[in-house]
Amino acid sequence: MVRVQDDDRVARAVTRLLVESHLMRPEALPEAADRALRAAGARGGRIHLVSRDQRSLVPLLAPDDTEPLSIEGSLAGRCFRDTEVMTGAEGSRLWLPLLDGTERLGVLQVDVDPDAAEAFAAASAPLAALIAELVVSKGQYTDTFERTRRALPMGVAAELLWRQLPPLTFASDRFVVTAQLEPWHEVGGDAFDYSIDGEVLRLAVFDAMGHGLSATLMAGVALAVYRNCRRDQVGLVETAAAVDRVLSAQFGDECFVTAVLAELDLTTGTISTLSAAHPAPLLVRDGKALGELSTDPGLPLGLGGRDDTVVTASLQPGDRVVMFSDGVVEARGEDGDFFGVDRLVDQLSRAESRRQNAPETLRRLVLAVLEHQQGTLQDDATLLVLEWAGDPAGVLPTGTPAELP
Repeated sequence: MVRVQDDDRVARAVTRLLVESHLMRPEALPEAADRALRAAGARGGRIHLVSRDQRSLVPLLAPDDTEPLSIEGSLAGRCFRDTEVMTGAEGSRLWLPLLDGTERLGVLQVDVDPDAAEAFAAASAPLAALIAELVVSKGQYTDTFERTRRALPMGVAAELLWRQLPPLTFASDRFVVTAQLEPWHEVGGDAFDYSIDGEVLRLAVFDAMGHGLSATLMAGVALAVYRNCRRDQVGLVETAAAVDRVLSAQFGDECFVTAVLAELDLTTGTISTLSAAHPAPLLVRDGKALGELSTDPGLPLGLGGRDDTVVTASLQPGDRVVMFSDGVVEARGEDGDFFGVDRLVDQLSRAESRRQNAPETLRRLVLAVLEHQQGTLQDDATLLVLEWAGDPAGVLPTGTPAELP
């Protein structure tokens, strides 16, 4: 009977897999991960990646008759949702979350002897972490991993846009930021971005007019100008003006992009926001959605005549800020009823009452919007959730609460 005696066995398996990975073809990763798990004391294992629609966990390079696992209705799904190790009823199968930092990539199925499950679960975190990192690094050199995640064919506009976006989730001890676009396979004009630089977190959500490839090109240009200004340490007003000029020069004065640009001081909790005719972000505090952050709506980017105003507010530790495009609140149900801000606020309050982590809150928000419109959105919908934890050094935010209407 194979048993885990101590952490040394796992450490040797990690070292072996790391050395082997340098010349490993991407398609060899599932077998290499299985060998490493066996060397660490397990009976074997399998990698499952989260589908693009965030509904299922799909085995990587498994036989064609292997079915995906539901995120809502399986132990593997619970492992993914809560990012915690789960043990099957018989004790012979473990589910470990596969995380790239804090981004949920999927889960790792590990088959073990029942009397070794507890020891393996306690010792295997480094091996699961390495396998997750190899999923990310090796996935850059193949289409196999991406093909596994797609439940539907992806359009050209979406193919172009997804390659320009940052990872869906990133976190530190002071914040979590997580975002999603829908319909993931046909999205065109929406985009989001973020960057952490020292004590400042910078965020943006864009929504280009129209649909398809032309909207993607506008959103891509807006994203590129925004990043160029951000890296040159240009302020929000100057950044909006630069995006406006480039869009006008490239697409004429009848095309535009709405946007919300924000900067969060991670020490004080002060958030500065510039809105270009974009829906105002929502604030969630102490389990309650309090309403919109105060913003000056401004004009869309690309039309000229800019006179932007930056509005500041103070967050409290634990606050969440939700940015979204109009495709979220304008999603129509069968009866023609909009999803609306009120439903969005209600869904946020429910998520808070369940104490869900930010990425799971976002996933459920997206599913609620899709369910309202019977799974097919007529416009791009973007959601971004920011959670500020406060300053771990003890310098808590000061000042008045965020301004609300």
